[in-house]
Amino acid sequence: MLRAAAIAAALAAAACSREEAFRARDLAVRVNGGEIPLARVETALANERGGAAPDRSQARSGALEAAIDEELLVQKALAARLDRDPEVARALDESRRRIRARAWLDRRIAGRARPDPAQVRAFYEQNPALFEARRIYSVRELRVSLDDAHEAQALRAAAARGDEARFEQWLARENLRFDVRERSEPAEALPLALLAKLSKMKDGAVAVVDGEGGSTVVELLHSRPAPLGEREAAPVIERFLASRRRLELAREEIARLRAQARIEYVGTKGPAPASRPAANAVRARSVNASIEMIYDPPTPSGIAASAAPGKDETS
Repeated sequence: MLRAAAIAAALAAAACSREEAFRARDLAVRVNGGEIPLARVETALANERGGAAPDRSQARSGALEAAIDEELLVQKALAARLDRDPEVARALDESRRRIRARAWLDRRIAGRARPDPAQVRAFYEQNPALFEARRIYSVRELRVSLDDAHEAQALRAAAARGDEARFEQWLARENLRFDVRERSEPAEALPLALLAKLSKMKDGAVAVVDGEGGSTVVELLHSRPAPLGEREAAPVIERFLASRRRLELAREEIARLRAQARIEYVGTKGPAPASRPAANAVRARSVNASIEMIYDPPTPSGIAASAAPGKDETS
C-alpha cells in the first residue's frame, strides 16, 4: 500500500515536473510572478513587422522589453482595480466586441484569399515600377496648404515654370503655407499616386500631386535602378493580393449579413449619403502602409512589402 502510494506520488511529481518544463519552455519572462508567454512576444513582433527593424534579434528584444513594460503597467492597474472603472470596463467591452467580430470574419474568410501563381505573375507584370523597373528615388517635396482663394490649377501653373526658388517666392507672395523636405525612398515606400508620376519623370522634373490635406510639389533630384526579380517579389505580391482579397471578402460578408438583418434606427437618423472624394484626390498612403489592417475600410492603394502574413498565407 505504502509502496503504491510512493509510486503514485513519484509519478505525480514527474508529471508536474514535465508540465513545469513545458511551461518554462513556453515562457518568455516572469515579472513579479506574472508570466509573459513567448506567444505574446511573437504576436507583438508580427504586428511590428511593418517597421522593418534592422534585424530580427533586435526586433525580438524590443518586443520583449515592451511586453515587460506593459505587464508592469497591467499589474499596477489591476492592483488599483481599474478594471472596475466604468470607462475602463466600457473600453474592455468594446475591445472584446471587435475581437469577436474579427474572429467571425477570420473564420468565414479562412482559406479563400490565397492567390494562385497566375495572379501573382500578372500583378508582377502589370506593375513594373514596383518590380522589374523598380528604382530608388531622391526627391524634394514642397507640401502646400491651399486656401479658398487658390486652386490647384494655379499651383500647377506656378510649379510648371521649373524654377524652385521662384516658385517658393510665389508661395510667399500668395501667403500660402508650405513645408519642405528631401528624402530618398524605394518605389514601394512611396504613395502610389506619387510613384505613378515619378516613374515617368526625368531627373530635375517637377510634378504636382493632389492629396486630402493639400497639394505637394515634387522635384525628382535623381533616381537609380534597383529592380526586383519575379521570384524575389512573389512572397510580397502573395501577401498583398491575399490582404486585398480578404478586404473584399470581408465587405461581401458584411453586406450579406446586413441584407439578412432587421436593422431599426432608434433615436437617431440613418446613415448619411456617403460623400465621394474629388476625382483627383488621392489617399497619400505609402505602399508599405497601405494595408496595415486587414479590414480597414479604405481600399488598399498599394502593395505592403512588409505586411504580416495572415491566415491564408500561413495555412
